[in-house]
Amino acid sequence: MSLIDTLRYICRSRRSTAPRLFKEAFVGVASIYILSHIVGAVDLWLHSRARSISVFQGVPSQSEALYGLAYNETTCGTLEMTGVPCRRLISTRSNATYWADDEPWMYLERLDTISGTNPDVILQYVDNTTILVPGPAQNFKSQGFTINTYGLQVECTNLRDECDKLESPFPVVPGPGSNPVTNCSKAGYPRFPFYTSGELDHAGYDWRDIKCLVLGIIGSEMGGMLNGTADFSTGWMSNPATTIIQLRWDNPSFWWNHGTPGIYYLNALDLYAKCEMRYLDVIIIYDPIQVKWTIAETSLSQPELASIFWTPMIFQLWTEDLRYGLTPYMLSGGDVIDMLATSMSKYGMAYTAPLMKFTAASNVTVPQSIALGLYPVVPTLLLIGCLYIYSLTAFVIFLLSCTSNKRLIFVPREYTRKKERDKEKSALKMARLWLTDPLPLIGSIFPGGVGRHIARSVESNPLRQVYDSKLGLERVAIGLYKKSKGEIIFGAMGRTGTQARRYGRVLSVQDGIELEEAVDPELSGRNLERNLKSDDPSSSLMHPRLEIRPFRRQLGLLDFFLPFAS
Repeated sequence: MSLIDTLRYICRSRRSTAPRLFKEAFVGVASIYILSHIVGAVDLWLHSRARSISVFQGVPSQSEALYGLAYNETTCGTLEMTGVPCRRLISTRSNATYWADDEPWMYLERLDTISGTNPDVILQYVDNTTILVPGPAQNFKSQGFTINTYGLQVECTNLRDECDKLESPFPVVPGPGSNPVTNCSKAGYPRFPFYTSGELDHAGYDWRDIKCLVLGIIGSEMGGMLNGTADFSTGWMSNPATTIIQLRWDNPSFWWNHGTPGIYYLNALDLYAKCEMRYLDVIIIYDPIQVKWTIAETSLSQPELASIFWTPMIFQLWTEDLRYGLTPYMLSGGDVIDMLATSMSKYGMAYTAPLMKFTAASNVTVPQSIALGLYPVVPTLLLIGCLYIYSLTAFVIFLLSCTSNKRLIFVPREYTRKKERDKEKSALKMARLWLTDPLPLIGSIFPGGVGRHIARSVESNPLRQVYDSKLGLERVAIGLYKKSKGEIIFGAMGRTGTQARRYGRVLSVQDGIELEEAVDPELSGRNLERNLKSDDPSSSLMHPRLEIRPFRRQLGLLDFFLPFAS
């Protein structure tokens, strides 16, 4: 309403020229008013388009979490390179060597691990790596954590095209895989495929006693076909390790599958492959929100530890399981080599599960639901821009008020410190003075005094002209008045009807003020007659002429407004 009333006053034709201070104040306040409402409208638009979502955040937990896995030396033996790896579980009976022959629980545990029913340890295939993770019995689903564990990566290639073949004058089926393989000396394995009796028939039959074997290569030695790690001069190998695989299916139905990567005969189908096995120390992170395992870091395990993990494979404990798992792919002609690598990594880690113990996890957290607000981009950027403009406007106003001077208020030279020239007050100091003492502001608004100008007179034409108010509201007069007993009072007088109230300070002769009544030359005729008919006969309607002498006391803001408080 103040802006509207001010605008109506500015637009009114019957008024004097508005002072510069009045115009600057109106433009500044109007600009800030409009900008603040624009900010409010944009903020309303932003919040009307916003929405909230519920997300989960991990809160650190101090509870003990035994979720990590480490090698347990009490089960298999230490990592000292003496004797053969995992010597505690190797036994000899009837001129044959066995691994964990007296520990049937280990076979049951590895079967449960492969099938995913082991309550303590299960397998996870992440980033082409099979890793051991805690099972459901550990009750870890509601926590996030980081653990150390072990993993196995396997890469395999088909040896069919790298081996020496017998050229048959009458191939069974024209195409790859129809030529019988004699040995793989060209690939660097002269004793492969391994067999002890039988021969290869040119007519298309293979009478060699080729068995399913996963054989290890240590240097130039090949072992695992007879007595496990005892086939080597030393069972300790390097990491990565090299293995070669020979698998045979004695089923004539495989002959009809022309897309197989194996070597087919009239009575059998063989698969020859080479695999590189990397045993890894793995740092893995579990996310309870997405129920997902993520590998954070991997490194090659110690060769001694890899030799222990390698031992069950060299004793051919899961070779038949491997052949059984590849049978559907051999029948359908699928990607047998990739499936071979995946199966070897899973079987290889499943047999290490009985050799593990649990260790403490790190960075254990508990998910906690929190609400987040989602705000659209366009209104957000628009609101930020408006706030920058708003703050820049305030900064410019403050800077100008500090640097610009106003001639409305100045200090005469005799009252300055150096007494050289008049000192002007800056706009900032002037605003501070107006906040502490309203008299300079009143003087700037009414520089001619009450009654000197018809457009600004509060006596000849009341608030309807000065403030654009309606008739019947209080009329305000400011100046010196003489009361009925002759006291002089400086202050504001409000009139309503026939009543008059004065607020201000009574001045005595000691205050150095003399009041001389004089008739304003501009007030004459009907105007003067109207003024003489004031509602308050004790008021001096003459124009007050002031002679200001040096004050011994200053009029403060409290002195001026204290009577209003009563």
